[in-house]
Amino acid sequence: MAVIDPAVSVRLGAPGARRLVRLLAEVAQLLEQPGPPRLTDEQTAVIGQGTARAELAVWARGLAAELRAQL
Repeated sequence: MAVIDPAVSVRLGAPGARRLVRLLAEVAQLLEQPGPPRLTDEQTAVIGQGTARAELAVWARGLAAELRAQL
């Protein structure tokens, strides 16, 4: 996967992409769970930089699916 930004270009190999897929899926699950071991609101605010919990979960699941489809 190539991530292209005018200032930065990053390449991620297949092993790293698979690992990132698992991480994103796990984060989404921890965001969606109704109780422990769910991420706290404080943790969600930090990792989501102010993004709502539900929106962050959808984004993480979507990105994981996109990466998985390209592997």
